[in-house]
Amino acid sequence: MNSWGFAMKEDHFSTFEERRWRPIVWSPAIEVGVEAIDDGHRGLIDLYNSIREASQLKDRAWTGVLLERLGNATAAHFAVEESLMSGIDYEHATTHKEEHRKLLEEFAYQVDDWRDRHNSAELLCRFLYAWLLRHIVAMDIQLGRALQATPGSNGSGPAS
Repeated sequence: MNSWGFAMKEDHFSTFEERRWRPIVWSPAIEVGVEAIDDGHRGLIDLYNSIREASQLKDRAWTGVLLERLGNATAAHFAVEESLMSGIDYEHATTHKEEHRKLLEEFAYQVDDWRDRHNSAELLCRFLYAWLLRHIVAMDIQLGRALQATPGSNGSGPAS
């Protein structure tokens, strides 16, 4: 397993590395099935893609603005997820909330390193790519299933 939490064969690593510099394209594979969560993810992905584009244009000022927006949007999105979790007494809520805290902390650390020029925009974008996709696949899809299975949860499950 690599440092991003993905298991992969060594010969596939370079292909994966190249993809982490590409834009993220919305697909059914990362759809959670809960409108509030999926809408938030689309917004985060749009911000990531904008950050990637600004960094490739070497526009540090605009990249910095977009990074701040991404941090704020992520914190707001996590609040929505946590509210939905509390509405269903989600069994993995503590772990999921801790993951949110760790992600925001690591994001802030990575942005500070970028601002201090200790890492490149490309490295930051690679981190963001893995960070967004890993969290959606590892945590949020499971939350979406639980919300959908709970009647009246604001997921797409049947109301009671």
